[in-house]
Amino acid sequence: MEVLITGLNNYLARNIAIFLAEEDYKVTCLVRNRNLFYKHVPDNYGITVTEGDMFRGALHPEISRDTRVAFYFNQSPANELDIRLEMERIALQRYINSLQDIACQHLIYVTKLVDDSVDLIDSYLHGSGLHYTIIRVSNIIGNGSILMNILSKLAKKNIIMVPKEFAENRCQPVHLLDVCAYLNHIMLDPRTYGESYDIGGPEIMTYREVFERYLQLAKLRKKIVPLPALGLSLATLVSRYLYKFEQDVSSAFIANMRSDLLCKKNGLDVLFPVELTPFDDAINRALGALESGHPMGK
Repeated sequence: MEVLITGLNNYLARNIAIFLAEEDYKVTCLVRNRNLFYKHVPDNYGITVTEGDMFRGALHPEISRDTRVAFYFNQSPANELDIRLEMERIALQRYINSLQDIACQHLIYVTKLVDDSVDLIDSYLHGSGLHYTIIRVSNIIGNGSILMNILSKLAKKNIIMVPKEFAENRCQPVHLLDVCAYLNHIMLDPRTYGESYDIGGPEIMTYREVFERYLQLAKLRKKIVPLPALGLSLATLVSRYLYKFEQDVSSAFIANMRSDLLCKKNGLDVLFPVELTPFDDAINRALGALESGHPMGK
């Protein structure tokens, strides 16, 4: 079966491309920059890569008309400006227009669990005439994921100062391969058409508990100092200049920790009883991924 994926700046998008290619799907990735894609994905998975820009034009003519499933990974960072969100909407509309001209049977829209605009996206996709499913994904545990980048950079400090929100607000981190398994099950399943689902891990914990268990598994001893609640400007200052987070990591750190980030629409658990990876096992697999020689830690 032929699968099309766009939004390959997204960590999960790159990894689902590898996962599906290893499951013997014929995968095509629509990217803006081929060389940037190959910096993250080794050129040995049989993935077809074609360049195109959904914001500037229509679907690339090399895309197969036999594409049955298309993934769209939301590229807008959390708390982005309205102008960037509007650009994202335009790109999505052009993607939809192109899919309507080929044999695509199922569009899967994937975004972050922190994204609260899914009702708007749902109404937007409903009018497309395509079968669609909306997926929101919690913090991903995997080699190179934003969560793992945050934990590893925090752990480089001998004394870690974290805001009150970090110590109190809860999350539901999920292993990369569990997310890939769910997305694989969802494809072309009529029960998921027109539905929205959240994907998260089996354990709920505060971000501080996540970090403390990470330190334990990484065999690191650090002192954690809680700070008062921080406003947006101070949180940005701490994340960008104290911990040297890159812009996308800083944005995710601030957006995710400011409130509980828990799954609400858990219907996938009933449809597809995936055996979710325990938190400690997921962290250990992510820490060992570099040694495994496989980008997904297999």
